[in-house]
Amino acid sequence: MVNGDNRAKVLVVDDQPVNVELIFGYLENYYDLIPAYSGKEALEKVISDKPDIILLDIMMPDINGYEVCEKIKQQESTRFIPIVMVTALSEIEDKIRAIETGADDFLSKPVNSLELHTRVKSLLKIKNYHDELTRSKEQIEAQNDFKNIMTDILPLILQSIPPGKMTEVMTVMSKQVEDVIWAKYIHDVPKEIAQTANITCGVLNKLGGGFSVKGVSEKGYVIINNKCPWGESGIINPVLCMMTKAIFARIGVHVYKDINVEIKKTIAGGDECCLVELFMRA
Repeated sequence: MVNGDNRAKVLVVDDQPVNVELIFGYLENYYDLIPAYSGKEALEKVISDKPDIILLDIMMPDINGYEVCEKIKQQESTRFIPIVMVTALSEIEDKIRAIETGADDFLSKPVNSLELHTRVKSLLKIKNYHDELTRSKEQIEAQNDFKNIMTDILPLILQSIPPGKMTEVMTVMSKQVEDVIWAKYIHDVPKEIAQTANITCGVLNKLGGGFSVKGVSEKGYVIINNKCPWGESGIINPVLCMMTKAIFARIGVHVYKDINVEIKKTIAGGDECCLVELFMRA
């Protein structure tokens, strides 16, 4: 996955600064580069910086490249990051060992600029395909989860519900939907407003919405949406906007004890988009 300005992140690992500088000189105009000068530092930056590809030296004093590669490929969250072993070793046994630890490709030192660009570009393209498939799979799973929930509970909404019971029904529904999403798709509990805003958008987007953060302040955030997460059902039944509001509120209380959600615009109500404001109560 590339970042906001469409530049992929490349982690360059070598205990010799001159080798890191050489690769930086070849790639810095095309990618966001992250240096690491030891195996330990490389493992830390894989977690903190989430690179899209790793250029990894083999011969390092603390944790060698084989061990680093093996650790990365053993973790579910990092196993699909492409790793290119950059090494002066030329024996076939060395390449076999690298393959066994999970390396995706090799580059021999001294590094050739054209070969480096070709390998990085090719592996990033493959990773982008994989990331897109993963996102599609998660969205399909989420939609199926929601459909199962809605199949069981939607009839309750469509019946004539006394005004005093509507909030109660929305609370029950939003709890079930949010519990499924939280357990399956949210792995890091948000600790700040911007992170909460992004997770809030991500939850509804897994259903098929088009939510994005419009603005963030110390008191809350504004979210805009150009695609109803409930599909035709949402457009036909504006009451589902109440469901959206309840889900957003439930996510917010994971961080804030008291949060207010106001829906300013809705696609179901005839607006060109949905506009939602979430802020802490005074």
